[in-house]
Amino acid sequence: MATINLTVPFTAQLHTQPFTGPSIPNNPISSRFRKPARSLKLKCMATSITSKPIAEPTTSPICDRWRKIHGEDNWAGMIDPMDPLLRTEVIRYAEFSQACYDGFDNDPFSKFCGSCKYPPKSFFHDLGLDNWGYEITSYIYSSNTSELIPKVFTKAIRSDGPWNPKVNWMGYVAVSKDERAAKLGRRDIVVAWRGTVTKLEWVSDLISFLKPVTAENLSSPDPAIKVMAGFLHIYTDKDQKCQFSQFSAREQVLGELKRLIKVYKEKGEEISITLTGHSLGSAVATLCAYDIAESNLDKLDNNRKIHVSVFSFSGPRLGNTKFKKRLEALGVKVLRTFNVNDKVPTVPGILFNEQILTWIQPIVDFIIGLYTHVGVTFSLDNKSSPFVKDNISLASMHNLQLLMHLVDGYQSTGARFSPAVGRDKALLNRDDDILEDKYLIPPNWGQIENKGLLKNENGEWELPEQEDRFTPEGIERHLEKLSLD
Repeated sequence: MATINLTVPFTAQLHTQPFTGPSIPNNPISSRFRKPARSLKLKCMATSITSKPIAEPTTSPICDRWRKIHGEDNWAGMIDPMDPLLRTEVIRYAEFSQACYDGFDNDPFSKFCGSCKYPPKSFFHDLGLDNWGYEITSYIYSSNTSELIPKVFTKAIRSDGPWNPKVNWMGYVAVSKDERAAKLGRRDIVVAWRGTVTKLEWVSDLISFLKPVTAENLSSPDPAIKVMAGFLHIYTDKDQKCQFSQFSAREQVLGELKRLIKVYKEKGEEISITLTGHSLGSAVATLCAYDIAESNLDKLDNNRKIHVSVFSFSGPRLGNTKFKKRLEALGVKVLRTFNVNDKVPTVPGILFNEQILTWIQPIVDFIIGLYTHVGVTFSLDNKSSPFVKDNISLASMHNLQLLMHLVDGYQSTGARFSPAVGRDKALLNRDDDILEDKYLIPPNWGQIENKGLLKNENGEWELPEQEDRFTPEGIERHLEKLSLD
């Protein structure tokens, strides 16, 4: 029997977003499952299977090239062939997105289902990601209270327990620590969003008509700028009865960014804002990036701007052509990474999208609305990897771990698949069944010891209480400065 320290970097997909049903999260035991002042170790019947820390290239450090890596020139000449430094950064921000899945409590037997398993101060530590060099400054909570969602769905969801079933943890805001910031050449603020997991989020994903962003009070010079209604409401809805959703996800993020920018601006530091998300999270991250730029939150004095970029993974279409053009005019850079066999990036707008004839697009956009992708395309093919099974499911094609694996092995168009970063191929099977059987890695091998239960003083098995979570504080004064209070 081998012993695995909890500090190993478990990073894998807990839930495959579209096309799958609910599943029980597979995460390492969080600090809320530990007894104080005791070093807990996880015992299992196998040796440790983890990914190696991402190694940054020793030549041409990122502090000298970070603006190009983040799309200053729209990634010209950096994807084909693949720039080694860009590869590590794409995977790094995908890991930020993956952490959103790994931290989410979607266990129907947990009375805190819908929240985050880990406290903000130890979030990265509890996931075995101390080497990232970032710290979380705020959690993001989203509310599904839109009148667009039929009441039959809201009444059907579980309502017992202390956690509001209409409010869910969606991600976090994190900032690079001093040592990491020195290596990066700037203070990097990351906003990471989770993809679809809950039932109400599935329903929101189906509300696919275009809605003006001004309808939900987002800044916009043109009322014809529209995005998918379901994504817009996930970003702007609030539930004043819940302490975690008194402010919308939008207000939580913009208020926290306003605070952080003030802190590091006064210190005279270079700042970047990087948004990342997978699936639904990709769409919300892109919408948030637009909102940041349109609200002038990226504007500094002396005509200086904060560089805003989005690392999007397996995202659906978000808005119409006017949204795309406005996003580009605002200078927001988006790198859209996806698997060509994944069906999620083909929706919404299966019939009417950016691929129809150019001269027809304005007509269709005026009559019914034309969905279009945004950003620079970085397409990959799961069939290029010799490690991946030939016939994986549609859900597996959307897997974020698979996408990181494909980024690792991609060299250039038509070139042989050759892993460069050294991600452990066993991660493909941590919460899925993707890896070829010949490697003898069982599918869905990640698990929590005893499902997180611990014995109490009476010798009875029970689920421990969670530690306190961040409650948004001081947001009002920052929103007031943005005229969003």
